[in-house]
Amino acid sequence: MLRYIFFIFVFVVRSMSFFRSVLLGASFVCCAATATLACSPSYIVRPGDTLSGIAVRELGSLFAYRSIYEANRDLIGSDPDLIQVGMQFQIPCGTSAANPVNWAVLPSAQTIAALQKVTDIQILDIRRAGDVSNGVIPGAISVPYSEWRGPRGNRSEIPSIETLSRIVGDSGLRPDRPVLIVHNRPTVMDKGRAALVYWMLKSTGFETLAILQDGFKGWSDAGLPVSDSPITLEPYEAELLFSPAWRADLVDVYGVATSQITGFLLDARSAQMFSKIGDDGKAVATTLPRAQSAPVMSLLDSFGPGVPIETGVAAVTAHLDGHNADWRTGEVVMFCQTGELSALSWFYASELAGMENISLYPESIAGWSHDGGKLFAGEEE
Repeated sequence: MLRYIFFIFVFVVRSMSFFRSVLLGASFVCCAATATLACSPSYIVRPGDTLSGIAVRELGSLFAYRSIYEANRDLIGSDPDLIQVGMQFQIPCGTSAANPVNWAVLPSAQTIAALQKVTDIQILDIRRAGDVSNGVIPGAISVPYSEWRGPRGNRSEIPSIETLSRIVGDSGLRPDRPVLIVHNRPTVMDKGRAALVYWMLKSTGFETLAILQDGFKGWSDAGLPVSDSPITLEPYEAELLFSPAWRADLVDVYGVATSQITGFLLDARSAQMFSKIGDDGKAVATTLPRAQSAPVMSLLDSFGPGVPIETGVAAVTAHLDGHNADWRTGEVVMFCQTGELSALSWFYASELAGMENISLYPESIAGWSHDGGKLFAGEEE
């Protein structure tokens, strides 16, 4: 009897989450559309064009495809993939100061240095205090990554919305202004930490976000100015709301794992961690039920300095297709051990490749185990 009650509970919670996501998602689309100001430049669609390709070529950011679609929705119709040769698009070439037109979610140090001259960017440095003491990007504030994590008993747990509101309010960060997140070095874990903070801010209403491509090291290596210490912004009482649009919770994961929800569970850790063999020669239970091994490390070079964004998008598409994770037909849930690697995997697919139905299970394996979930041995593909 309890088993059937739980199944009903899963269905009800999932339905509530879906409708809440639709409503919140609609509000985000509305706000994004009003940020752009359509102007005279236009573009005639050519054979082989896609909205993302046009966005990269005309506006310098794959993420800008949403702005182009909103400006031409009446011409394109309800499906942004169905554009036709000969269509004449209006390109939204002007934006408010809060949404610079050439903003990209993974900019180089040189791009940010140029943008700082024309746009008021909030620079969020998440490095440790010891690293910050050796210098920061001019105008940066410091909120170490440790403050964005859960309680000591379960570090994989994300902070409550009340805690996130306090962190944001105390830091002075404003959701309606651009935020650049700065990590330490271009390592997979440092990038993952930045991606997880990015995900938290996006989920709480921040409109324009980016991660510095190679972190502070990239800025320093480029010979750009460095300040001795961070600045402070005026604190305020922030009241954030959390959108579930990009989050998979325990119920979602259980639903996918038991095939009650159409979806895919992708383990972003290394293949060695996924398929671990014990001293007795037997497979060790290390991952979630029905999970597939999809290491995010294989994507790092696809988004390196100087690599065309189209190359990275193609790599993400091949990455998901290679694991039969069809984001078009079901929810793709990224997880790892404590959230960082899977956050990076989510960032590549959702924010850089612009894919829908990509979710993050931030609590990941540590949270699953903490809540009493059983682990399973990973099967090699």
